[in-house]
Formats: sequence, structure tokens, C-alpha cells
Amino acid sequence: MLAHAHRAPHAALRVSSSTVGTRGRRGGGSPHDTRCSSRQPASIPRQRQRQRPSPYTTPAAAMVVTSAPATATSLPPLRMVALDLDGTLLRPDSTLSERTVRTLQELHSQGTMVCVASGRPAPTVRRFARQLNIGPLPTVCFNGACAMLLNDGGNPAADANEKGAEELGSGRGQDEVWFAQTLDMGVVSAVLAVAAELDLPVQYCLPDKSLTSPVGPNQTALVAFFDNLVGPEGHSVKAPSLAPLPPLAPPPVAAADDTNAAPEWPGPLPPPLKLIVITGSQSRADEVAVHARRTLSSDTCHVIAAEVHVEFLAPNVNKASGLAHVCGALGLSLDEVVAFGDANNDVEMLTACGMSYAMPNGRKAALAAASRKCRFDNSEDGVAVELEALMADGAFGDLGRALPETGPKASVEMPAR
Repeated sequence: MLAHAHRAPHAALRVSSSTVGTRGRRGGGSPHDTRCSSRQPASIPRQRQRQRPSPYTTPAAAMVVTSAPATATSLPPLRMVALDLDGTLLRPDSTLSERTVRTLQELHSQGTMVCVASGRPAPTVRRFARQLNIGPLPTVCFNGACAMLLNDGGNPAADANEKGAEELGSGRGQDEVWFAQTLDMGVVSAVLAVAAELDLPVQYCLPDKSLTSPVGPNQTALVAFFDNLVGPEGHSVKAPSLAPLPPLAPPPVAAADDTNAAPEWPGPLPPPLKLIVITGSQSRADEVAVHARRTLSSDTCHVIAAEVHVEFLAPNVNKASGLAHVCGALGLSLDEVVAFGDANNDVEMLTACGMSYAMPNGRKAALAAASRKCRFDNSEDGVAVELEALMADGAFGDLGRALPETGPKASVEMPAR
């Protein structure tokens, strides 16, 4: 297959934090100039300045697919594609199209790295990694709270037959965690209090599973609705309680048949990578996010209004910061990355990367942050269309090297599953 036609042997790469910076946006300026913390200081001279316009810095409206390829005097070639999943790469039915898979396999075979940057937990990314079938997959998950190398993307048979995949020697092994950032437990208590006030359930996201403790029929129904959206790999595990601290007073002793009795506190859970308050709709998510920001200051957590939920992460954690850790592990600069996204949680990534595309049906903030807009949405292979045009323009450079087999470990281990 194309995915393996030109793969180089695995070789360890040095971590080079100096390469994780931005050297200007491709495709024109933007009023949004936010960058992740790894940005180069303004006093450092820009390197490899272009002497003439690059054929792939033309604004989207004027882009001509048949323009001349990039030259040595252009901006550095793109070396990585960073892809949001839901609403961007995935079709409305949450599947990958054959054209999308084929395009990404061709890019990979030519030496361009493919990275998933999603709010999803790692377990729900695995099936897409296997379908791409391009080997270890650099991944930003939990909306930037974890950056890792997903190591089981090499054998699609693993979905149907775990034992058979192991016997075939699929190469599936321990994930390589480059970075993980958990929430402060004081913030956890505050978020749980906000959710309880609004009668909304919370999903408590750990590296290997997500816990919920719904109270009453409304919260139970919302959890079931959310589980159905994320798929079987992301289904919540019911827990007696998510509270970091025991209740001030012990719950009253209840009769054996009393199903409404308060659950016994099971003890402290590990700090979560993020918390999700499930709202059931985008409009409600926007309202809850506004309320949460009034209650919780921005220096305690990062609040994101998503499609049917609100996410709470550690301060300054977002897809751009997670992608910066991926680039640091692989010796790349964010200026060598083209990113695709559609939602509020993609804004920082779309702003920070050298080139970025927003989906035409995306949120206003994403469209304002990106340097370009896709001509087609995710129901019409919008990402594949733009990547094919960039390949025709000669925008991508060949890395000539493979992903590392080993690398620096974070304190949080991501289980194989």
C-alpha cells in the first residue's frame, strides 16, 4: 500500500525545544496573533526569509492549483499535517472517507508526518489510526492535555481480532507519552459544584477511561446521549462519586432497597486530564461556558464551549500547546505545520501554525483564526481536496526520517487499552 511504499527504518530523533516556534503565518496576516508559549522572542532574527512570494501563500479565494511549485527561496516546506477529527476530517457520520485515507497515506509515503489533534481521549482515536494504517501516529488528545505517539496504528485487524493482531506481530505496544497535564483538584471541586448547580452530568477524563456519576433521570439521559456520540471506545464508566473530598457529614444509613440513597464516597480519584460538563446542545454549552467563566477565573482553568458540552482544562492548555510538544519531540517547528479545524477548541492551533484551514461551516472564531478556508466541508472531503492541491503546488517537503521508537516519558502512562 502507499502507506508503506517509502517508509524509512525507525530512528530515534533528538528532542529539540528550540525548533518549536513560529516564524510567521503563511497565506497573509491575521488580526488574531495569539501564539503558544513556545513562540520565538521578537528579538530573534527570522531565519530563511523568503525572497519572493511562495506559490502556497496565495489567499484561498485566489488560489490556483496549477501554480508553480515552491522553491528554495520560499518559506520552509510543510512537514506535518495537524488534523482535527470531528467536524473536520471525519464525515458527519463520524467515519473516514476512502479519499481522505488515500490522500493521507500518499502524504505519509512522501515523508510528511500526519498528526491527529482532537479533543477526544486516546482510546477513541485508535480505530481511525488503524484505518489510516500508516504506523505510529503523533497525536494531540484531550484538547492538548496530552501529546503522545499512538503505537497501534499499524494493523487494522486489531479492531476485529486483538489476539490475531498480536500473533501477526502488528507492532502495537506501549504508547509513547511526550506530555500530560492534569487539572488541579481544587478546580475539580469547583467545576463539580457548577455542574451540580445546573443539574448537569460531568465526565471525569483519565488517560485510559472516563468516569461519570449521574444523579437523576436528566443527567442519566445526557450521559447516554453523549456516550452514543463518542462511540463504544469512549463510553463512560459509572462511578459512585467523582468528588475529590468526602462529604462533610456521612450519608444517612438507608434501607437495603432504597435506590435514592447517597452513594458512599469511594476515596480520591487521580487528577483528571480534563473535565466535561455535558449540556446536550451547542446553545446550552455556550450558556454554561459563560456562567463557568464568571465563576472560575481564567488563571485556574481553560474553559471551552464545544458542540454539546463544555470542557475544562488546565490554564494555557489547548491544541496549540499540545502540538508544540509533538513538534518538540519530532524536531519540527510549528511554522512547518498546516492545521485543519472547525471549532472553538481549534482556534489556538489554527492561529499558531504556519498555515491553517477552517472548515466553511465552522464556528466564527475558527474561521477568523485560520489563514484560509476550505472550499468544501467535511461531507465533501474538504480536507482531502485542500491537501491534494497543496501537494500539486509542491508545498510539502520530505523529512527523510521515521518516527522515533522511543522518546521521553511523561509521568502519565497511556495504556494500550
